[in-house]
Formats: sequence, C-alpha cells, structure tokens
Amino acid sequence: MPYEFKLIVPENAVPVFETGLEEMAGAILTHLLEKGTHAGQWEVQAIFETEPNKELLRHALSNAAEQAGLKTPILRLKKMPDVNWLEASYQGFPPIEVGRYYIYGSHITEEPPADKIALKIDAATAFGTGEHQTTHGCLQALTDLDFIPQKVLDVGCGSGILAMAYAKTYQKPVDAVDIDPESVRVAAQNADQNGLKKLFRVWQSDGYAQVEDEYDLIFCNILAKPLIDMAPDLAAHLTKGGVAILSGFLINQEKWVQKAHLAAGLTFVRRYRINGWSTLVMRKEK
Repeated sequence: MPYEFKLIVPENAVPVFETGLEEMAGAILTHLLEKGTHAGQWEVQAIFETEPNKELLRHALSNAAEQAGLKTPILRLKKMPDVNWLEASYQGFPPIEVGRYYIYGSHITEEPPADKIALKIDAATAFGTGEHQTTHGCLQALTDLDFIPQKVLDVGCGSGILAMAYAKTYQKPVDAVDIDPESVRVAAQNADQNGLKKLFRVWQSDGYAQVEDEYDLIFCNILAKPLIDMAPDLAAHLTKGGVAILSGFLINQEKWVQKAHLAAGLTFVRRYRINGWSTLVMRKEK
C-alpha cells in the first residue's frame, strides 16, 4: 500500500527537500500554494510505494532542514488509496511550455499549439514528464544550440523526453539508454506514442557500459555524483567539438560537476539556473 508525506516550505527550500527525499520516495510532486494561510509557499509531496523506514526518513528530513535553515518537520505519514497513485497525481497537471516545446498528457483534449513542438507524455514509472526544473533547463539548452547535432545520445533517459524532443525537432534518429529496464520500456512506449518509433533506439545500459559509438550531443540529466563519476566516460563518447547538456543537480553542486568535466577535457559554454537547480552546457575541445 502506498504512503505519502507532505510538508510546506519556502521556494528556496524545495530543491533541498527534493534531493533529500529522492532516494527513498517513488515520486516527489511540488506545487505553489496560491490561496490560504500558506499562499506563496510550496507544498512538497513525497509518495512511497510501501511504508518507508521512519528512522531513515526522519534522518533525511533532518539533514534537508539543516541545509535549508529550517526546523525539522514533524513526520506524519499517511496511507494512500491502493490505486495507480503516480498516474492519479499527474492527471491534474496542466500542459507545460518550455521554449519551443509543448508537453502534455493524454488527459488534455485541446489541440497543441500549432507553433510548438508537441510531446505527449503520460505519468508512468519512469522519471521525466517534463515538470521538473532540470528537464526545463535541458530543453532550453537544446533550443539554444548553435548547431544541428547529427548523432545524439540520452544517458539515463527515464521517460525519453529529451531524446524525443531532439528526434521530433530535427526528424533525425536518436539513441537513449537507462540502467532501469522499466525506463527502457516506458521510453520506447512514449516514442511510439509520439510517432517516433522509427527514429528512436533505446536499450539498457549502466551508464556508458553498453554504449560503443561517439556522439556530437549527449544529454545526461541524472544526479551530481554519477555525473561526476561518469565524466571521463562521457568525454570518451563525445566527438571533438561535441556538446554535453548536463543536469539533475542543485546550484550548490554545480561547481563540482563542472570541475569534473573540465578535468575530462570539456570547456564551459553556458548555464541555466531554475528554482535552485542547474543545467550546464559543456563542449569537448576540437
């Protein structure tokens, strides 16, 4: 039976609690409270597939609260109805517009705007329905590229949203990998739903372990530590002059991610910072 835990925090504390809870929670949903006594603050909802270890959860909350400069919230777990809770949580989400992209679920009946590149992505058991700031940063970075990549890889693809955005924008083939077999299944399903089956190739890989080719654009929207650990592998699979779009980390982790990729032979191009989260664009020297 699924469980949930909710807390209300200021906007600058949202990414801290997201990061602190992400290893335990099956999903973390956030939204701005516009009415009532907490208007202007944010609700963070952590959803767990089964009852979590309370001591570990208290420890995670305590660490996050200390980083955010807040009091540790009282832990009040609540049982949820035994339904497809992730899908149910996302049904109320409106469409999202990021740069040239319009991301929506099948519950949206209106036609997508004619001037946008539409991506239909439903809630599923793979991360990446477009609502997170890191996805926004990556899509904006793709929009702002100063060249058209010819060979693209999405590492840790989750739902496949970034790979699909490239394929639909340029109508070119794209490769995607993820360590989680469920993500591989969901990404393939999403590509088919968006008419990209012939352009989309996805397979299971632990980082770059099952990747052989070189690419002139690599997306990697995961977490800071694996990004740092895999920086040499990324550089080895990036063509000379190729670009990496990196995200999944907080602004205060940005310098360590950047440092690891500079050491691997990449140079800094630009950054995007959205609500406490960072996206870096790095280029491999020619």
